[in-house]
Parts: sequence; structure tokens; C-alpha cells
Amino acid sequence: MYISKSNKLLAIILLFGLLLTLSGCQQAAKKPEQSELAPEVTKYKEEPTISLYRSESGQVENLKLEQYLKGVVAGEIGPKFPMEALKAQAIIARTNTLALLEYENGTRGKHNTDASDDHTEFQAYDEKAINDSISKAVEETRGQVLLNNGKFIYALFHSASNGQTASIEEGFPKLADKAPYLVPVATDGITKAPEKYRAWTVKVPRSKVKEIMGPEAGNLNDIAIAKTGPSGRVVTVKAGQATIHGAELREKIGFDKLYSTQISSIKAQGNYIVFTGTGWGHGVGMDQWGANLMAEQGQSARQIIEHYYPQAQITQIYQ
Repeated sequence: MYISKSNKLLAIILLFGLLLTLSGCQQAAKKPEQSELAPEVTKYKEEPTISLYRSESGQVENLKLEQYLKGVVAGEIGPKFPMEALKAQAIIARTNTLALLEYENGTRGKHNTDASDDHTEFQAYDEKAINDSISKAVEETRGQVLLNNGKFIYALFHSASNGQTASIEEGFPKLADKAPYLVPVATDGITKAPEKYRAWTVKVPRSKVKEIMGPEAGNLNDIAIAKTGPSGRVVTVKAGQATIHGAELREKIGFDKLYSTQISSIKAQGNYIVFTGTGWGHGVGMDQWGANLMAEQGQSARQIIEHYYPQAQITQIYQ
């Protein structure tokens, strides 16, 4: 039977439309988490007020969440980053605030408050550095958070990574079972970071490392990297009969002294243990200088977040 060209074309168009419809249905079926939100998420039907411990004065302030977030973005990333990087940081800070409140009890155990302005206890906060760009970034992302399977994610972030971000096991082994969605991704943040963090050598007194690792570590002459993780970061360090997780060693030496666990060598030299490495921060989640680079290249806050948190979804929980 002869079928005209026009009828053939019509049949192809109809078939293509059917395939698109079926494809759309299949895609919709893959996202049940968007309609099955956890109780700790659905309870935020409107903007909450949180209590903030001020470490300098010892006083407690009560702030609306969105106002608090302006100070967090100012303290954590600063006012000079491009708008889309600021927006990404705002979404992350909002998510992280609520995740820490719901899953880690905030700073209630330490200060009887929801949050603290000490970045080693909660998140950095600097209301004096808030400017119009930061206010706009927070306001234009109002109520937006990141979810995985309907729950708030631990929206971790750090300053700069060289080549790849860290797995949750590398950066926060205690959170490995809670946040398997935080996976390593490629990043170029190190190219934008301050020069001192691109390649560094840090000397720590041998006595300090000995105190941290204990008597089983011996004299530390044989200290070395024992195991690295998926991103190449140090997972365990060995000396004598002692081993310690890289993240724990960094914490005990001091986050602001040993910049990262992206370490290439550890050696004993005289009265010091010498660490050579690159990067700044624990390495998990968004690389802030990488977000800066992506924003400068024209990518949106959504694209930045989807890159660094590929297993999370942006969701608006209140207007």
C-alpha cells in the first residue's frame, strides 16, 4: 500500500511525540523524593527564628533565618564573589543550618542555642560584611534548600581543592553513613585560591604530633602516609605501631595550621614533622573558589550546586 510523504511525516511526528510523553513519565517516576518530604522538612512552612550565640560577648541573639544567612554568607565567602556563587553559598548555608539543627541538635548542648557564630562550632557569621550583593543573593534564593530522599543534606563546603573534591569518608568519616551522597567531583578551585594555599609546607613540632598519636607512635622517624582515598587525600597516617585518620590529625593539629589533608608527603625533620600539600579545607562538597570560577564562566547557582552536589535536589520549602 502506498503511503504519501506527508502521511509518513505525520506518523513520524506522532511517534516522536509519544516517545517524548513516555520519556517524561519515566523521568517523573524517578523523583519520588520531591513529593515525599520528611517531617523535619515539611514543618518549615514559614521562615523560622533561630537563636545565635555570640562568642565574643557571650550574648544570645534571636534572628530570622534569612537575616542570619546574610551574615553567614558574608562570613563564609565574603562580599566580593560573583552573584551566582553568592546565591549557591546562600542555598548551601540555609540547608546546612537546618540540617545541623535537625540532625545534630545545633549548639544546644554547648550554648543552649540553635547556632554559634564560631565557625569551628557551627558556621562563620559576620554581619558587618553584609552588602547589597549578599542581601540580594539571600533574598533571591529565599526558602531554597537541598534535599536527598526528602531530607536535608549535610551541605558541606570548603575553600579550595586541587583537581577533585573529597569523599565524605576522607573529610568526615563519622558522617560516612549519614551522607553517602557527598561524592568527589572534578574542580579547579585551586587556580583561583590565594597563592599560599596552592602549594604549602607546614612544620608542626614533633612533640605535638607525638602527643596526638600517643606512645605507640614511637619517635616518629618513620611517620608516613599509610592510605589515601578516592580523591588522593590522606585517609590514615602511620608511625610506629600507631595509626590515625588524616581528618582527625588535621583537627587536632588545628584546621588553620594544617590547611588540608590533600597532602603529598609527611616527613620527620629534626624537631618538626613536615607536611607538604595543597588546598584549603576538608575538601567535601562545594569548593568555594571553584564556585567563583564557575560563576565567572557564566554558570548559574543551580549549575554550581548540581555540579558539587549531584545527588541532591533544590527545593523551595517556604516563600
